[in-house]
Amino acid sequence: MQEIWDDDGLSASFVDAFEAWATTNGGDVEEHTAETLFCEFPPTDDQIRMRVGLYEAGGRHRLRFETVREELEVKLLSKYETTDSKLLLQSDKASRTFLLDAQAGEWRVEKRPVADVA
Repeated sequence: MQEIWDDDGLSASFVDAFEAWATTNGGDVEEHTAETLFCEFPPTDDQIRMRVGLYEAGGRHRLRFETVREELEVKLLSKYETTDSKLLLQSDKASRTFLLDAQAGEWRVEKRPVADVA
């Protein structure tokens, strides 16, 4: 996995990967600054609108994910990986994981105690 953040904010490699993943899956990048990156997936016949992004606030790095039914915020995610349809974000010790499959419209969050992480 690669780093999401660097000394200047969002890393260039993350921004490139995130924007490519969003575009490939029908998302629109709606906000992009050094410390903020959000995209929206418009509603389709098969899935509801989704919005996902990362930003820095109060000295903390945060993920925000929204649908018409859910709002989720997870702090301190620092590593990422993308595939054709999936965005995977993790904390340093992999105790927290966020996975969004844009094509399937499925997402999940996992939390494990740091002591259980191998």
